[in-house]
Amino acid sequence: MSHDTSNTPSLHPDAQRLRERATELRSALREAAERGHRMSTQERPRLLALYDELFGELERELQDLALRCAELGRRVELLTVKVARGESITPEIVDLVNKVVDKEYARFHQRLREAFDMTSSQREDIAQARLGAEPDTELVDMYRTAVKRLHPDVAKPSAEDTELWHRLQDAWEQRDASKLRTIVTMLGADEPDADVSANRGIDELQRDVEQLEAKLRVEERKIRRMEGQEPFVFASEINNEAWKRNHRAELETSIAAKKKELDDHKRNYRDLTGGDIAEGTDLRPKEDVDFNKDFRDNTYFNNR
Repeated sequence: MSHDTSNTPSLHPDAQRLRERATELRSALREAAERGHRMSTQERPRLLALYDELFGELERELQDLALRCAELGRRVELLTVKVARGESITPEIVDLVNKVVDKEYARFHQRLREAFDMTSSQREDIAQARLGAEPDTELVDMYRTAVKRLHPDVAKPSAEDTELWHRLQDAWEQRDASKLRTIVTMLGADEPDADVSANRGIDELQRDVEQLEAKLRVEERKIRRMEGQEPFVFASEINNEAWKRNHRAELETSIAAKKKELDDHKRNYRDLTGGDIAEGTDLRPKEDVDFNKDFRDNTYFNNR
């Protein structure tokens, strides 16, 4: 007796392969997200603390010199343009040039403040104020999605879940989209439910795989980018005595070069104006001076 199978849905031969591939990608994606998180929250602070202990004073001196050179060099540049145009350098011109440079560097220090001294939430508030935009609904959606998986009232939390819960709250308070997205990925909260996944067509399964592959490439690029930047590039050398001696010598050479550059700018400024900007005098607003000190004290590897 034959059976009529004309109404029985057929399983596409690639469906199981695509489901298995999606499972593999989700696992790899969680591992990459966790790796990136460890690098950002554990390895970077550890390496920076080691670096600061070894080279902190030299780096702060170098940062201070670099900023002073940049500002005084800009004053000399603008005054030199005036001379090239045949203008006389009067006290009024000097005052005007100094005010222009003060304004330029006030904006520069504001950008640095946003980049290095503000929390993610403060940066987000500034960005939203500038754009006149409403808060990002994607943040809300990601937060709610993660809460559904982590809230203690929803499921009995493991130790790992509890740690993720605290990370989720920190990311939400800081309005950090990147951290929220990583947590959602690690939870698998953006995956379709099992019953939904079982009934997905071949085109939907293929799209799932392509989207997961794209997300994995993004996470892997983040890791490679971090690995190629300081402090990670000297992770294998931080305890090497020869490397430490060479690096200290490099910093001292850079400091000597910046001191010479600063002396050259001072001489040129004096030749152009007939006077000096007195040592210890800073023409920027007080809040920029305060920030500059914080920047020098807390930031390395930039604007040398």
